Amino acid sequence: MVFFSSCKSVKYHHELLNYIDLPVSCIHGKQKQTKRTQSFFQFCNAKESILLCTDVAARGLDIPQVDWIVQYDPPDDPKEYIHRVGRTARGEGGIGHALLCLRPEELGFLRYLKQAKVPLNEFEFSWSKISNIQPQLEKLIEKNYFLHKSAQEAYKSYIRAYASHSLKNIYEVNSLDLNKVALSFGFQVPPFVDLNVHGSRTEKMVRRGGGGGPGGFNRNKQHNKSKIYKQVGNKKFTR
Repeated sequence: MVFFSSCKSVKYHHELLNYIDLPVSCIHGKQKQTKRTQSFFQFCNAKESILLCTDVAARGLDIPQVDWIVQYDPPDDPKEYIHRVGRTARGEGGIGHALLCLRPEELGFLRYLKQAKVPLNEFEFSWSKISNIQPQLEKLIEKNYFLHKSAQEAYKSYIRAYASHSLKNIYEVNSLDLNKVALSFGFQVPPFVDLNVHGSRTEKMVRRGGGGGPGGFNRNKQHNKSKIYKQVGNKKFTR
C-alpha cells in the first residue's frame, strides 16, 4: 500500500502507472462507495498487487497479507503514521515492513515519532542504481492531454495539502522547492497554484516573478535529497 496526501495525487499516479502497463488499484475519498469496495476486493483477492490510497484507507480496512506500507507523502502526525502502518502485519504472527519518505526539512517529524515510541532506522540505498526516467515522464505528460491535466491537478492538490499540514514547524510550504516538486509530476515549469482556493488554513501565496505566468514561492535555500526511514524493532516489523 502506498499513501499519498491527496485524492488527485492518487488519481494521477493511478492513471500514470496503469498507462505504462504497471497495473495498480486505488482507493481515495472522492470515489463512490461502490468503486472503493470494488478496488478493495480486487486488491484483497490478488496474489500480488499495489494499492495507491489516501488516509481514507488508513482506518477500518482489514486487509490480510499486506507486507509493505510506503508513505510516499508523510502523515500529518504520529497517530496517522501508526494508523497507516497498522494496515500491514495483520493477524497473529504477521510480519510487515514500513517505509517513510522525508525531505531534509521534515526530519523534525522524527522527534514526534520518537516521543510516540516508534522506532525507525534510516534506509540506505544507492542513488546511482535508480534509473533516470525523468525525460520520458516529461515527454509523456507533455504529449498526453489527459495525463497532463491530471498531473496539473495533482501538483496543485499536493501543494495545497502540504500547506494545510497542522505541524507548520515541520511541514513549511515555503520550504518546498517548487521546481523539484513540479519535476516529480512531469513538469519543467511549476504550474500556478492559488493557495486561497481551499480554506483559510493555507499559507499566503507569493507570485513568482518573470516568465509566462507560472506561479510559486520565492526561495533561495539549497535543498538536499529526501531520506527514507524504515520502521524496525517491534513485533510487527522486521529489518
